[in-house]
Amino acid sequence: MLSDMLFRGLRAKGATELLVASCSGFGCAAALIMIMVGRLTPWWALVVVPLGIFNAIEVIGYFAYLPVVVKPYVLVSAPTADADGERQEEGKRRGALCWQLDTGGAVKESSPAVVDGTVFVGSWNFLLWAVDAATGEERWRFRTGGVVAASPAAADGTVYIGSWDKCLYAVDAVSGRERWRFQTGGRVRSAPVVVDGMVLFGSNDGIFRAVDAASGQGRWQTGLGRGVRSSPTVAGNTVYISSDDGFLWALDTTSGQVRWRLKTHSGLWSSPVVADGLLYVGSPDRHLWAVDTASGHVRWKVPTGTWVKSTPAMAHGLVYFGTSDGHLWAVDAVSGERRWRHKVGVWVRWAPLVANGTLYVGTNDGRMVALDAVSGEERWTAETGSPVFSTPAVADGVLYFGLQNGRLLGVQA
Repeated sequence: MLSDMLFRGLRAKGATELLVASCSGFGCAAALIMIMVGRLTPWWALVVVPLGIFNAIEVIGYFAYLPVVVKPYVLVSAPTADADGERQEEGKRRGALCWQLDTGGAVKESSPAVVDGTVFVGSWNFLLWAVDAATGEERWRFRTGGVVAASPAAADGTVYIGSWDKCLYAVDAVSGRERWRFQTGGRVRSAPVVVDGMVLFGSNDGIFRAVDAASGQGRWQTGLGRGVRSSPTVAGNTVYISSDDGFLWALDTTSGQVRWRLKTHSGLWSSPVVADGLLYVGSPDRHLWAVDTASGHVRWKVPTGTWVKSTPAMAHGLVYFGTSDGHLWAVDAVSGERRWRHKVGVWVRWAPLVANGTLYVGTNDGRMVALDAVSGEERWTAETGSPVFSTPAVADGVLYFGLQNGRLLGVQA
């Protein structure tokens, strides 16, 4: 029984990822031994040992998730009455499970896109999925050559998706057939953006690219120096992107020319969000940043006391974001003044979603939480049965999100 639980946990987490982290942990131990016998200088130890310790902690974290990974989906709490005081139908309870699909691989980092009644999402067993939004039935699956951790983008009958095989794919949204692929020099982890007949995206080779949406031919490319795992945001004729070396970039969408760049204090995983002339981005330097989109000058920074790897969300004049201590924050979009902070679980790493006055966010300890977007009061909580490592999507009253254990869920919003 225990071995079976372990197998399912490793499968849900990703055996390759676990092996890499384990090797890093063993590398840390080897480095410490070499230091003691005088075969490794302390200078190298400053680099090797912290990295190994970090990955060793990750390994421990994988096994810590096992009790969560093997649990079924369970509704923990939900309102029993609607606004008129009448009991809702059983199938309409907020947080109630509508359907679930087992993808066979972790749905991690890839956030669903819902277009014309179809849910598109990637999984770690190299697949892009198309699923009926109403029933959860598979429509088609498309196999890439690597892990699909990027979020898909759909436009004009085509789904665009990146893969760890270093390619960006264009797939017919109806048939699931490949239209074209574009080869890069690194893993494509960021979600593409489709604008003006171009697909804009970054990759781990440190290059940000624009390719023709119809043909897949390159339009322009700009070197950013380091890898890109965040997703771009377009406002007007400027595309904004953050990179692993801690820079924020503003590029011309037509030519790729650099308009400005800003160095933050740490590598950025958070994707920038733009509204009313300000750019918002979270940073591992324990701040949420607000930057002027025209000049690249910092307007304000909100100290959080812990990492901010979550991409922000905007609504009601507020900026919402999560932190590594399990809190969800709401701050004033103009001043940065904190309006409220709510503890929702363990490490909120992915972007929250705001829809119809409700704020939805998944947590690393396996919960989906719905809060009032203005007051921060909890509306309902559902235990998902596995960590939620991506941002949900909502359409027609149903919330869609993936889990580390490979399930894609449709839940009553």
